[in-house]
Amino acid sequence: MIAFELMKILDPLVGVAEASFFMSRSNDLLGGATPVMAIKEGHIDEVRRAVQAVAMEKGVFAEPWLPPKTRR
Repeated sequence: MIAFELMKILDPLVGVAEASFFMSRSNDLLGGATPVMAIKEGHIDEVRRAVQAVAMEKGVFAEPWLPPKTRR
């Protein structure tokens, strides 16, 4: 469920295909682990920070780092 919620954040930023790829590929911010594996190991905060890094790369700097159309 957590992976799905994080993908919902990534989808408007990079698209569903890239969001899926992000979750399944090795990530330097996670010590080389995939976000899915990091979530399974309980490193949810680290995965959130990795998603935040993607958001910042895309120019979404405001907390909680959601795209403008989905901010509350």
